[in-house]
Amino acid sequence: MPAWCALALVASLAQPALLDRTLALVGGQAVTLSDARAAIALGLVDVPAGAEPIAAATTALVDRALVLREVQRYAPPAPAESEVDARMDQTRRRLPAGAALATVLRAHGLSEARLRAWLRDDLRTQAYLAQRFASASLPSDTEVSAAYTRQRAEFDKAGQTFAQAAPIVRERLIESRRSELIADW
Repeated sequence: MPAWCALALVASLAQPALLDRTLALVGGQAVTLSDARAAIALGLVDVPAGAEPIAAATTALVDRALVLREVQRYAPPAPAESEVDARMDQTRRRLPAGAALATVLRAHGLSEARLRAWLRDDLRTQAYLAQRFASASLPSDTEVSAAYTRQRAEFDKAGQTFAQAAPIVRERLIESRRSELIADW
């Protein structure tokens, strides 16, 4: 081997290459920069307006990992494949116009099977949380009426009477309470 090849080989071995960054550890499982970027690109995490995307995605991924650990302890049933297919379609629709899912997955080192597993875990998590926090109390008629009054312009614009809007308002109140319970948990 020529001396210059040996020097080039030694120089390349001496220069470490950064493959990824670990942003957090959750129970020994790494949350990496590439995980956060992939989750953002595929719309798998919500990034609030004005938030730093990687930090918001990291927080969401850490929370997701913690909840998944709990979900796996209780092992709710796997969702139907039709539900996973519907989520795949939603993911495709979230992509920018002209972006193919396969291209985005390849760019982030993911396979369609891995994405399907992610979506399946999300569905299992939703089922678990709905069951665990099903006790979100039903709002009283007075609470529904007050919420309707606060949102009346929205319902008037849609041409909905109180009787038509009441179930929607009630469901929003229940979901809000459930979200508060989950956040406190």
